Amino acid sequence: MSFLDSLAKFAISRVGANTWIFKIFGDPSEDIKKAWLGLTPDEYSSAMFFISIILSAASAEVSAILSIFMKVPWFSVPLSFIAVFFLSNAFFRAYPSLLITEISSSLSLRLPYLVIEMAALSDTGMTIEKIFESILELEPDKYTKKVLNFIVRNIKIFGMDITQSLEETIKRSPSRDFAEFLLSLKGALLSGSEVRHFLSEYSQKVMIDKKINLRYLIERLNIIAEAFTTLFVVLPSVLLIMILLFTMISFKSYYYIFFLVIIYVLIPLMGIIFIMLLEAVRPR
Repeated sequence: MSFLDSLAKFAISRVGANTWIFKIFGDPSEDIKKAWLGLTPDEYSSAMFFISIILSAASAEVSAILSIFMKVPWFSVPLSFIAVFFLSNAFFRAYPSLLITEISSSLSLRLPYLVIEMAALSDTGMTIEKIFESILELEPDKYTKKVLNFIVRNIKIFGMDITQSLEETIKRSPSRDFAEFLLSLKGALLSGSEVRHFLSEYSQKVMIDKKINLRYLIERLNIIAEAFTTLFVVLPSVLLIMILLFTMISFKSYYYIFFLVIIYVLIPLMGIIFIMLLEAVRPR
């Protein structure tokens, strides 16, 4: 049993199920499943509610000490408790969604290599169940390993057949590409198609898709690199040179303000915009 499981069981025994907090902004049940946290919605909400109370109490205690020794206003104690409680709960409510994005990206990136490995193993005559078991032992990515372990566990422990296990995994997959592969594999198994032939063709398809996506990515990066050179390097340099020239001709106090704005506001802001652009084109 992991630490998170132990914490969740301890929390639910102390504060009970508190899913109402997380349902204020929508039911998080599907997000918690697709985030592969290994917890039920009741366990997750109880654990996060329990942690939020502890953090809020610690914040209130610090505020109380500061109000005694440093003359901080007394109303900072309840304010800090309320602020930390709601901020921590807001973070924990959003955490599964953030984790889903990371898992989806990881599964999509690993999919071409996973299909190629499965196609290679199918050439040896392995059944699809044995293929999943073999790949599970060598899979380096922790999120892909969780998904593969879920498939194998459903078959070996819960007695599902491979199509039932794939169906359950499709429901929990945050990656559309990965879910499409599992759905296609399930269809091939139900139709009686030869798995080796299906995996061989699908591996060629995903590699072609990957090459196309990489080509588009390179083109987008080239455009961003040109924009970076023009807007984030040339423009600030030209503005600084112009301000310095104007200052040499006739000094005005607002020239100095413009200079500070460019150095400490415009350039850092452009850097943040550049990072956001890179994040937007990052493969998902």
